[in-house]
Amino acid sequence: MYKKISSLAVATTLLVGAATTANADQIELHGVVRDFKSSHPDFESFGHWQFSQWYVQSGPSRYVYKNLVEQTLGEDGVPHLNMNYFNDPYRKVPFSSPENFDQWFKNTPGVNIAIPVKITLDNKQDTPGGVYTFAKERPTYFFPIDKQGFGNSGRAKDGKQHNFHWTFEVRTKFTYTDPNERDYAMVFKFTGDDDVWVFINGKLAVDLGSIHPQASGSINLDSKAKKLGLKPGNEYTLDVFMAERHTDESNFRIDTTLQLEEVPPTTVSPLYD
Repeated sequence: MYKKISSLAVATTLLVGAATTANADQIELHGVVRDFKSSHPDFESFGHWQFSQWYVQSGPSRYVYKNLVEQTLGEDGVPHLNMNYFNDPYRKVPFSSPENFDQWFKNTPGVNIAIPVKITLDNKQDTPGGVYTFAKERPTYFFPIDKQGFGNSGRAKDGKQHNFHWTFEVRTKFTYTDPNERDYAMVFKFTGDDDVWVFINGKLAVDLGSIHPQASGSINLDSKAKKLGLKPGNEYTLDVFMAERHTDESNFRIDTTLQLEEVPPTTVSPLYD
């Protein structure tokens, strides 16, 4: 049996690689940020409905849209729009076109600039099942490429100019272990904004689509093992895709009990066709 774990003992946000040893006190993750101009049709300045008419749902998660992307990664290893959702005339979709969305996580000359970014998750407990955390959230926001790429593009709530309008891609892996042989749950949680999609074993596990204020999503791998196709003793991928599309905040937090392992940073990505 494994013990129940609080909502703080979960993880997710943006990673791309992970160098770690078992029960290490830190996990270093190497990611790729792709910077875009604010004039890109899916980002700040194009006057799309999403910047003025978000109020289509009710409750605290009214800004979060689910099922915007397919339930599995594409053959090119990146998310693809759910065309059934996109083509539904009765739904508002927070993207300009499938072609523009296809640029988000692919190196696209003249459209985006790929910049490697490293983050470090700390495990204060340094024990099996300890929670690894990276937290850059209000008031110490997450702006990893200030004065880089296309340059700063907006003012945040801290009163300073920052580089908004980018995506962040993270790929790592882990070994799924038998829950009967440990006393903690394997959990991954993301808290932040904007769009975030986490794929485990190529299957959508955390779904926080669209432009939204800080929101959280988590996955307990033990309770979802069958759905995710996880079997004890096997190694699986964990891929995170995130976008920062709109001023004036950028929050990024990961909490996880997973022993993430190194995957080479995706400094080279499939080019946009």
